[in-house]
Amino acid sequence: MNKKKITVNIAIYAIVLAIYNIITFAIPFKRVGVFWAAYIFGLVAILVQVGIEVLALCGKTTLREKVYAFPMFRLGFVYLAIQLVISLVFFIVTLFTEACPSWIAWIIGAILLGVFAILVLLTDVTRDVIEEIEEEEERQTKQVKTFRISIDSIMRRVDDKELLAKLNKLSDIAKYSDPVSNEFLYEIETEITDKITALTACVNGGETENAKTLAEQVIDLFEDRNAMCKVSKR
Repeated sequence: MNKKKITVNIAIYAIVLAIYNIITFAIPFKRVGVFWAAYIFGLVAILVQVGIEVLALCGKTTLREKVYAFPMFRLGFVYLAIQLVISLVFFIVTLFTEACPSWIAWIIGAILLGVFAILVLLTDVTRDVIEEIEEEEERQTKQVKTFRISIDSIMRRVDDKELLAKLNKLSDIAKYSDPVSNEFLYEIETEITDKITALTACVNGGETENAKTLAEQVIDLFEDRNAMCKVSKR
């Protein structure tokens, strides 16, 4: 979050807190045990939501990180709304009777807070697991994405029709190849990398015939890689 958003959010919660206190103390509720229990848990819910927002959103820079933080953020709002409604119910009860045991408010508030805390922890753990899985998938597919980008870059610098046809075939093979790399494919992907580097040098140097030969070799290597991918998944 930038400083402006932090300032705005703090101001919003400060207003909510002020309204909560005004309603609580302006209306002549009976200041008995159940009132104070309900008031404390309502206050805690507001402060917890501030903490949840900081935990869920601060330091999150990418859109994906912010999207993954949303379930925790929403969970905090649900807890806040439920707790404020429960607190209000207990406040209203004090207008009619002072006999309502305070332990009821304490037990309900504690259970609600405990359930909320458990759900927040589970949500945070789940978010971390999902992010780790996606980061691993991104790492595993990075190599093939690099191949595709390199091939497309080479094609933009080629005018020879025969070479361009070979590169188009290579581009199609790379496009529909299994994007996931693994240790089993390390050697052949290293060889593909070396050949594409050499192919780039030939195109830049105007060595069209050598570039055609290298393009055919890279096509063969991709076909071998595709076959190895199928074997590795059996």
